[in-house]
Amino acid sequence: MKWLIFLAMIALLIGCTSPTVFLTTEQLSEKERKSLVTALSKNGFKIKSTSGVRVPKEFPDVVIATNVANENPEFFVKLENIIQQQNLGAISYQKFYQQKHYYKGRNVGLYIRGDAEELMLPPVLRGSEKSCNDQRMILEFKGKTEVSLDIEAEEITSYTGIYQSVLPDTVYANFEDMKEPVTFKFSQVEVKTYAGMKTADKLVVTKSENKVLPVGCEFMIINY
Repeated sequence: MKWLIFLAMIALLIGCTSPTVFLTTEQLSEKERKSLVTALSKNGFKIKSTSGVRVPKEFPDVVIATNVANENPEFFVKLENIIQQQNLGAISYQKFYQQKHYYKGRNVGLYIRGDAEELMLPPVLRGSEKSCNDQRMILEFKGKTEVSLDIEAEEITSYTGIYQSVLPDTVYANFEDMKEPVTFKFSQVEVKTYAGMKTADKLVVTKSENKVLPVGCEFMIINY
């Protein structure tokens, strides 16, 4: 009898646990993103925004990703209604068995590409030796996905990888020889130069587990 009560309690706890919606966006404006998160939260959905995850190229603009065993019509109808109310586009489904887009239990992934103007990053920025552990560094963005970091000493040490920019001001970079991804915040600031006040593009490391790129390390390029 005790076992039956115990199992019933476990089943009740599992049934009451709200599934998490893992939200991945790229070119979704901050206004649209906040509106979506607010609507989902008000309707009882748990939301967790991903970091450093791209919307796969083969995905349509709006995708709900689940594992193959996840069958809950009421949940998905409710989720679809909220997405449709936000006018984010037609909804498609993708089911996965395993690997990076696998979602356990009743958790799902919500991928929204968006069509807002992309974050325009400067091609080259120089690191601040003072904030970057006395290192002379050059950060370079190539196209929409490639990034490289050169450290200038007696010899140049180079790191290459891929990056993802997420509106309004976040950049995630994964370098091949660094164990953890690095998060940057982008901004435009006014700086004093010999030619007067000028606008500069600035990237600051806000999250990092790598000694090469410590938190607070700044990169900048002045626009003359």
